[in-house]
Amino acid sequence: MILKYRYESDELKIMNLLEPRMIFTEKDKQRHYSLRKGYKGEVQYDIWMQSLEIQNLTLNDLLLEASSTTFQIDSSVITQNKILLFEVKDYEGDYYYEDERLKIINGEEIKDPLIQLKRSTSLFRQLLSSLGFHLEVESYVLFINPEFTLYQAPKNAPIILPSQLNRFMKKLNKRQSTLNNLHQKIADKLLELHTVDNPYKRVPKYEYEQLKKGIVCGECHSFVDVVVKRELVCSHCGSHEKIDTAVLRSVGELKLLLPDKKVTTSLVHEWCNGVVPLKSVRRILLSNLESLGERNTRYFL
Repeated sequence: MILKYRYESDELKIMNLLEPRMIFTEKDKQRHYSLRKGYKGEVQYDIWMQSLEIQNLTLNDLLLEASSTTFQIDSSVITQNKILLFEVKDYEGDYYYEDERLKIINGEEIKDPLIQLKRSTSLFRQLLSSLGFHLEVESYVLFINPEFTLYQAPKNAPIILPSQLNRFMKKLNKRQSTLNNLHQKIADKLLELHTVDNPYKRVPKYEYEQLKKGIVCGECHSFVDVVVKRELVCSHCGSHEKIDTAVLRSVGELKLLLPDKKVTTSLVHEWCNGVVPLKSVRRILLSNLESLGERNTRYFL
């Protein structure tokens, strides 16, 4: 049973919204690519985990703290005798280990997920112990991409390769697992201790004035400027969207990107770059959102 589902992080959502509206540095582009690829791999992992048949309590994307150190667990699976921790990687291509260092086939060294796993597992055990729980912890780095190959992997390392996924799942499903109130208490406590990360501390700095204005296509993320009756039509991918839906989606963008700004009719009209008439924007906001203040000072929640 999944107790904490996986969703796009606010950081990834913000980066997705910023991409068409500002110029990313190479560092920003790489960060955005890593976030998208990481989330894609985790979603593939979630699909694979649907084959787990034994009783379990699953908590995804936990952000916890132990010994004054914050750490993240991609997926925690509570079973009868063990808690399984998974660090999910969507690497693709050829990699190898040399002198206990992980490298791409061209010789470039990269961050070793085994080190990351060892750290997070140790912190997780410390946290469990401090809470008075003593269930055994078993952890793995799971490479989900079928296009990934690893040479010279350390012997007996807690690594699950793409070619081993089916066999590993069969082994899990052979385990005995009957859950009780203790397991629920552990899950509830972990959920209670989960902290919400601040996404704004890692995204590129931006101001409202510097962001490109307009309504972005929900499908291809290009700017839309064709209005046909009460629909917006993307000239790039041909998708259609109701004007009301597009304006409300744009309001959601404003709230996430600029949480300190009051949502007013004029602000939304400007954010949409005038694609939708001011009168229509006012109608849509009044019909769908709660408002505060008089006409000249009105803003929407």
